[in-house]
Amino acid sequence: MRPSARSTAAQLRATADVDGWSPWALVQRISEQAEVSLAQAHRLARGWTLAQACAAYRDLRAPVTVQQMSSWETGSVRPGETHLDGLCELYRTRPDRLGWGRDYTPAGQPDDPGGARPPLSGQVVRRGSTAASAEQRAILQDLLGGLGPAIPGHVLHALAGARQGMAETLSDGLAETTIDQLERSAAELGQAYQVVPPARMLGGAVLDFVEVQQVLSRRQPADRRSRLCHVAAQLAGAAGMALVALGSQREAREWFRVAQLAAEETGDRALRAWLLCREAVIPFYGGNPAAAARLAERARMVAGSTVCATAAWAPALEARSLARLGRDEDARAAMAIAVRAFERLDERHTADLAYGYTLRQLRWHVGSMHTALGDTRRAHLALDEALTLYSPAERLDRALIALDQADGLIGVGEITTGAQVGVDALESLPDEHRTGIVVSRAREVLAAVPARAARGVAVAELRELVQPPAAPELEG
Repeated sequence: MRPSARSTAAQLRATADVDGWSPWALVQRISEQAEVSLAQAHRLARGWTLAQACAAYRDLRAPVTVQQMSSWETGSVRPGETHLDGLCELYRTRPDRLGWGRDYTPAGQPDDPGGARPPLSGQVVRRGSTAASAEQRAILQDLLGGLGPAIPGHVLHALAGARQGMAETLSDGLAETTIDQLERSAAELGQAYQVVPPARMLGGAVLDFVEVQQVLSRRQPADRRSRLCHVAAQLAGAAGMALVALGSQREAREWFRVAQLAAEETGDRALRAWLLCREAVIPFYGGNPAAAARLAERARMVAGSTVCATAAWAPALEARSLARLGRDEDARAAMAIAVRAFERLDERHTADLAYGYTLRQLRWHVGSMHTALGDTRRAHLALDEALTLYSPAERLDRALIALDQADGLIGVGEITTGAQVGVDALESLPDEHRTGIVVSRAREVLAAVPARAARGVAVAELRELVQPPAAPELEG
């Protein structure tokens, strides 16, 4: 498979740093090897996405859309003189090196005068060069020596530049619709984990997260900054959820930590508690119920008396963890707290599939606790009810519920039936969903099979589904 233009550019940037290529030499190599236009090669040489290039251009000149920038790069539209000049300023080059016009520089002159390196990946070029700022300061310092009866034009220009520069610094320039769109995107990603493959969910979350990060790097009014930090926390949490599903526990923890940093700026206890509960899922499915119980308890404490979804979810997760530790009474007490907290929630919390806590989740978690406690009858009733409340498209939770059922059946000696339920649960998942916590839970179910029954057909099928793929043989 041919590598993408971005991956080719990343490799060439690394080589350029080591070998000391000039910026123009790097752009030429990217254009040739990635087979892209010179305009696109300039962007890739800086490690920018289209959205980042648009943000940098907006800060330098004027707003442009991703579609507009893309049309210039593909050559389907030629930029007008104003935008062409802006692109030259953005990329610190000239028209012919962007693919428009010809170079009539006499032979023998230096090919790349100045040799200025391009900005680092993600760095934004802002209005006003260092030289212009120094000139402005020099003019304004002349004011200290006094003026005549009239203000010279060049001084008026410097005064206007200083005033406009501060106005640009203080203005947010962020449309309300942009924040609304980012908030909707975060909500949609929170719901997507049930149906969207985790790798695709991760990509969407991180792309939106980078966009929010760029917006937050500029000054924002307090209310908008709080909303953006809330979105950033949700997106980082969504990335963490996807990483948990993919089995990347260490990286997931790092994303949850970043999410907590963003959440702390909002002062939203419910959001902080939700993130802690999400993080507790890592040790719960990672074979460390004690750590899961501690994190879930901490989430419950952070939620406190706040009426929020996590006030019910956290003690439910704590109860499941305590049940796995064999602390029966403590588990039942924690679940009683969860049920009482759930009864205080309104529809706003119980209907929110992204950041709420639904009845189907509560019934599943009750059944999961009873499975760990060995109370097969109650577990069976609760888990069956939970399954009826999920749609067939919501694959992840349905698979985990089925694996709880399989665990319960194996616990009471129904080895073949339990193993077959586990096999059916895994085979119902597309390959891109059969990873991470689902496989971890299936391995726990398999580990519960007694040695005397390990050779059964259904058990063998389950083992084959959860064992790591064999490493490819190397030719001698």
